[in-house]
Amino acid sequence: MDLGINNNLWIFYVLAYAIAFPLRTWANAKRGEPIEDPELLSERKIVLVAALTWILSGFVISLFVPLSLGSLFYVGVLFYLLGIIIAGGALYSLANNRGLVTSGFYRYSRNPNYVGWTSVIFGMSLMGWSTSLPSILFLIYFFVTIPYFHWTVLVEEDYLVNKHGESYREFLDLTPRYFGFPRVSP
Repeated sequence: MDLGINNNLWIFYVLAYAIAFPLRTWANAKRGEPIEDPELLSERKIVLVAALTWILSGFVISLFVPLSLGSLFYVGVLFYLLGIIIAGGALYSLANNRGLVTSGFYRYSRNPNYVGWTSVIFGMSLMGWSTSLPSILFLIYFFVTIPYFHWTVLVEEDYLVNKHGESYREFLDLTPRYFGFPRVSP
């Protein structure tokens, strides 16, 4: 378990957030309102606690995962970059629209940010893959990410149905939850 600054997965973990947080700040400023609904976070504090736990857990595990510079590393970099692009595109769509966003990546996914972050975490799992315990723990972290994100999506959808009403129900009917082609309105 080498904790050398030059070769552990935490560098990519921190880099992803170093890209995401300024983009989110820019999107909030351009949009003129926060992307996350403060009401949702105050009503359901478990969402905020779960998010912070998820972020910190990934960071701690990534400290102990050495990068594995074989072919899986390069495949992982592709998934990582694809995820950054998808999550960044989702923030761009949010920045340029107020209220319910149904354009850009949101035309093909109700949750492109979660799709992007799933790809980022999967890519990092590949970038550091070996049979070492920390690598296996990070792979488990990836597999825990999937139901965690799904639970978060269900909580958010329930909240957004109450907030946006019929327009959000129509969005639910026409737009795939994670990825696909939009259905045509009857």
